[in-house]
Amino acid sequence: MKNPFSVFFTKHWIWKWIIISVLYALIIQILFSFTTNNRFLIAHWNAGDILTYASTVSLGLLALWQNKRIQEENDIAQKKLENIIVRSNEISIVSKIIEHEERRFAELQLAMGSFLQNVDPQALALALAPNDKIAYLASLAELERRIDKDFFDVSRLLTEDYTVKDNDQHPLKKAFAYAYTTAKQEIRRIQTDETDINNVQQMKKIAEVMASARNCFMTEKEKYLSSVQKRLSRILFENLSLSEIRVLFKNN
Repeated sequence: MKNPFSVFFTKHWIWKWIIISVLYALIIQILFSFTTNNRFLIAHWNAGDILTYASTVSLGLLALWQNKRIQEENDIAQKKLENIIVRSNEISIVSKIIEHEERRFAELQLAMGSFLQNVDPQALALALAPNDKIAYLASLAELERRIDKDFFDVSRLLTEDYTVKDNDQHPLKKAFAYAYTTAKQEIRRIQTDETDINNVQQMKKIAEVMASARNCFMTEKEKYLSSVQKRLSRILFENLSLSEIRVLFKNN
């Protein structure tokens, strides 16, 4: 427990200064009140000289103390300003990361949704609706073009995520590749007349294979988008530091 007198003098230094000054003056007064025959103890200064000297020294010490105090306050203010600047920069970087991830999430939803529609068996059925072979071959070519576009759009967005980019065994990556190659393979078989579009059994098998690949991708897509949302929520609501966010996104 701190001494109450020590706490008082720390908080009220001006009173400490006044008390010391008064005590010093009293000591001078008492010393000059005595007489002595010893020449060594006879004062060569008068009380006023000593008080003037003491006052000069005291004022010098006070000036030094004030300068030291001002310097300390300036250092504290400078440190606070530096911390504010650093924090401001961190907030700016975090805002950019959030903006980037929100943009990527929105684009992923659109690109993956479009991909799912185009690898769906119904999209293939619509492309084969025209009775004329030239017409449905043109429709198939257009469907294949859309699938390729969606594939490259989704792939580009996935490369921005370190958990997927260099991991060929990632479930989403495998399901995505399977859905893409399945749709392309079945379209190519129809284009090369390897599959008879008038054969109900063959077309039913194609629909089942494509539906299976589509459903597999759909499941992994929902899991992945959910993980992206959770990662964003951590940044928004858990007050993570910039270093923690960089680890979370491997953004070093």
